[in-house]
Amino acid sequence: MILLQRITSFFVAALVAGGFSVLINSQDRIVFGIALLLIIPVLFARLLKWDVKRFGFWMFLGLPTVFIFSAVFLFLFLEGDFAKWLLALSVLIGVWLYAENIFSFYHLPSTYQAYSLEYLSFVLAIATGFFFYSGTYGVQLFLQLPGWALALGIFWVTLFLLLCVFWASKIEEGMTTRLSAIGALVIAELFLALGMLPTSFLANAAGLAVALYLFIGLSRAHALDRLSSRFCDGM
Repeated sequence: MILLQRITSFFVAALVAGGFSVLINSQDRIVFGIALLLIIPVLFARLLKWDVKRFGFWMFLGLPTVFIFSAVFLFLFLEGDFAKWLLALSVLIGVWLYAENIFSFYHLPSTYQAYSLEYLSFVLAIATGFFFYSGTYGVQLFLQLPGWALALGIFWVTLFLLLCVFWASKIEEGMTTRLSAIGALVIAELFLALGMLPTSFLANAAGLAVALYLFIGLSRAHALDRLSSRFCDGM
């Protein structure tokens, strides 16, 4: 059984490569490409031992799943093949690394590098945010949907991403909930503000992703008591 679990991460990478290859090269088979990507959460669930009663199962499963489908969301608004392949490569690397570390953490703890999933969750959350924010701005641009409705989607996705990162960082539950709600509200408000600027949807999404990065970094440092006066004392 350990061998089957060991090669799961390679199957995950193969499905990402296959799914995006179909999406890029066969526009008329887009449903098939998305179907390939839909198998990936099932493989992650196998790596996580189908332990659906644990909260951690849903955090570890939800983050790569949202990451993949946020990337597909952005993919729908990209035009050049280079940008599409670059997106596919980013997703492949991110998902493969995450699957490898999930395998080590659950099935071969002696090889697991401490804090790997914590830092990977941080990186995937920022990338997921950028992908989802870009797709949402694209929807606003092309479909002219009301900003408040899209801001609600931004709020809930950002809330989930923050919960994943703070949970992986082992921050106390009450503070995790509080910080996540505050951060999601701030990002949703920034989404509305940046949407009024005469800039591209990718530039707006990059601005939101930077804001998300700063919020997570400062909040984690505060919650884990890593903010100190040592830097100021040395000045």
